[in-house]
Amino acid sequence: MPHFTLKQLKYFIAVVECQSIAEASRQQHIAQPSISIAIKTLEEMFDQQFFIRHHAQGVSITPSGQRFYEKAKELLQLAWQFEQNSRADNDMVSGTVSVGCFETAAPLYMPRLIAGFKKLYPEITINIYDGEQHEIAHGLQRGRFDLAFLYDLELDGTINKEYLNAPEKPYALLPTGHPLAARGTVTLAELSREPMILLDVVPSKNYFINLFKAKGYQPQIAYSSPSIEMVRCMVGQGLGFSVLVTRPVQPVTYDGQSVTCVEILDEMKASQLAMAWLFNSEPTRPTRLFMDYCRSVDLSPQRER
Repeated sequence: MPHFTLKQLKYFIAVVECQSIAEASRQQHIAQPSISIAIKTLEEMFDQQFFIRHHAQGVSITPSGQRFYEKAKELLQLAWQFEQNSRADNDMVSGTVSVGCFETAAPLYMPRLIAGFKKLYPEITINIYDGEQHEIAHGLQRGRFDLAFLYDLELDGTINKEYLNAPEKPYALLPTGHPLAARGTVTLAELSREPMILLDVVPSKNYFINLFKAKGYQPQIAYSSPSIEMVRCMVGQGLGFSVLVTRPVQPVTYDGQSVTCVEILDEMKASQLAMAWLFNSEPTRPTRLFMDYCRSVDLSPQRER
């Protein structure tokens, strides 16, 4: 019976995902010879070739290596769940939950959720990472995150999702002195005649543009930025309007300008914030506790004022 270690599997998976022993060595903070020995040991142990080595160009995985990779990931995930659930069997629940969150929603929701959860379970560590949606989804699929907070846009069938109690209808953001800001509502037709400041991150960018195109309008994009606060600041300076879903509590921009949120009358596709995990991965007990807490919190900013 082959005798291998979880550390060897960890190094093997790193090489597969980096497609390079050198890059895996850097990411794992381990010497290249140690990585190479681990791979060679596994290949000899299972009598298979997992990689094709390319001089100075990294490695490519073989079909048998790909099958071994899928099984190795599954085994490491089971080991992680075993460790976390074993720790959580104590009277004082402990463990670690790795969470990824879409970058526009992260500042508004995650600090509050983590702070409230830590009051209930101080021994559970929450590791948080915010980034672009595709980056978070990829990390979830690769096992980097136990849980992810994403908008339900362009998610594939490998991801299980549950909607959170957060605002989901898009609204128009206007400079407070703009004529349209003095009204209670506005239409996409009216907005399409104004310069637009576009939140330029995928999938938000496509979602906002398609809101107009679905009604036969073409937005006049004057400026774009991947930063939601940059978008809000440009609106505050009177450079145009924006359409957003995330609603900061205060109507003041980073540079001190006043902006106004105005409801859009048109029927539109909602953008729902979802708590996501993999279908084929059972959440650990610490993860389930954090999920339960997130379900209990009302994330509507109107009630926080």
